[in-house]
Amino acid sequence: MKARLRTLPDFQPLSLLFPHGKRTPAASESAWIRDLRLDDLISAFAAEPRYINFIRQTLTALNADAEVITWRQAVLSDFLDNPTLTQTVEQLLPRFADLRQGRALLGQRQRPPLLETADRLAELDLFIHTAQTLHDALQSAALRSAALMALRDQLARLISDPNFIALREELPALQRPLQKLASLTIGVNLDAQLQPSAAVLLSINEQPFGEPRSFLSKLIGQRTDTNDESPIAPLHSLPEERQFRLLSPLFQDLERILSGVVQPVARSLSKYVRISTAPLAALEQELAFYLSAVRLVQLMRARDIPLVQAQVAPLSARLTRIEGLVNLHLVLKQPQVTPVPNDAALDDQGRIAILTGPNSGGKTTYLQAVGLAHVLFQAGLPIPARSAQLSPVDAIFTHFPALETQQQGRLAEEASRLRYICLHATAHSLVLMNESLSSTVASEATYLAQDVLCGLRAIGVRAIYATHLMDLPERIPEMHDAVKGESALFSLVAGVRLNADGEAQPTFRIERGAPHGRGYAREIARRHGISLEQILAARADLQASSPKSAAD
Repeated sequence: MKARLRTLPDFQPLSLLFPHGKRTPAASESAWIRDLRLDDLISAFAAEPRYINFIRQTLTALNADAEVITWRQAVLSDFLDNPTLTQTVEQLLPRFADLRQGRALLGQRQRPPLLETADRLAELDLFIHTAQTLHDALQSAALRSAALMALRDQLARLISDPNFIALREELPALQRPLQKLASLTIGVNLDAQLQPSAAVLLSINEQPFGEPRSFLSKLIGQRTDTNDESPIAPLHSLPEERQFRLLSPLFQDLERILSGVVQPVARSLSKYVRISTAPLAALEQELAFYLSAVRLVQLMRARDIPLVQAQVAPLSARLTRIEGLVNLHLVLKQPQVTPVPNDAALDDQGRIAILTGPNSGGKTTYLQAVGLAHVLFQAGLPIPARSAQLSPVDAIFTHFPALETQQQGRLAEEASRLRYICLHATAHSLVLMNESLSSTVASEATYLAQDVLCGLRAIGVRAIYATHLMDLPERIPEMHDAVKGESALFSLVAGVRLNADGEAQPTFRIERGAPHGRGYAREIARRHGISLEQILAARADLQASSPKSAAD
């Protein structure tokens, strides 16, 4: 009589990253990934190498779906609020990996029944243990996320199903025959030169052979058995590749002999053929992503960096509003230094910022901080800030300094990259430009920058343009008149202060205001006594006090 096939409740493929199932990450343009140094951030996740590519894809996909963002935020919050759950999942992650890798071997052609049966037994045993342990951890946790509650409920239906219970109870008996096979006894014939000439399989044993006993242990050791079968030479391991095993024919004999043992087990397993472990195994990389995110959050908290889950604003609002933002790269690279927090506001009051200020004043750091904030937010992760309200962006475009190619000069290459941005950006994009058009003289650069900014205003993007062109903010009214658009331009300034010696020092504060380059230059000149008024006055005093003047 044929055994009745057993099936488990529908374990629907469940994604912890997407509320409606898995999606293929979108391909990303690589320039912004390089300019924001995203790979440095990914390395801070401290994930195992096999998960790095998945984490990179998840971050660079720039998911713009508000539902997906809030879904992920809730899952991460559950892991952060339930340390025991996080610890259990971390311990289970290698089992998920084994479950996933083991499935690749099952069902391949030309595999001996012994190996196929043993692997299927191992897979089902791993499946039962993983499902039960994960369910217990989820059941004990205080969950709020829809994703983890759905996973808990699916696992509850799974482990309470009669077929799952039957498999769990029957599996030890199915494993027992193969667990007793621990070693072989082989007889080897020698020829006249004492070289092996033939070999035969003598017996299959339940105990493995060990290393040879030492002379001392043979003198003082006690054995309960009467036949001392400890080896008289070292125990040698055989290569994994079967074709390189010298005793390969004997192993073929073994497989034939064991077929009698395997066949009843295989027949019993056949009724579980419809039980698939794939949906559970598929959670491995997503769980690894959240565990890595937890480690990054814990690192930030240990360094007293404020973290916040940003409020999701509608896509149509095109809003970037952050208070107390810091650049994660500074935190990771210089943990002993407290980074200066800054605000970022791109909204109806101004979506395109022209950022001026001294060199090494924090302009590049600020650009990267805003870009990284959107990357983390759209991956469902908290950002390093006190508060935030963000509309997702559909793409990030960057224009940072780069070496020119041999085919064209630097200005031509800059123009080509800027043209690409203007052709592909949408009203929902974020554009970050760092010292663009610095390859030409200031008068030409100002004219070219005006046209680019007017183009971005017409598109309606959010943008920040860090530049050395101090005159550019003064032309904002002219640019507003030149083209209609919903992205108003405004001026940001990287702050500086004068020390007692009259030297300008950066404060790394980024604030709204008019460029103060000329004002500070005049103050520096005055403190050093080289302003025009001081020079003329000094010359007049010198001439008045000279002997020639007295004689006249």
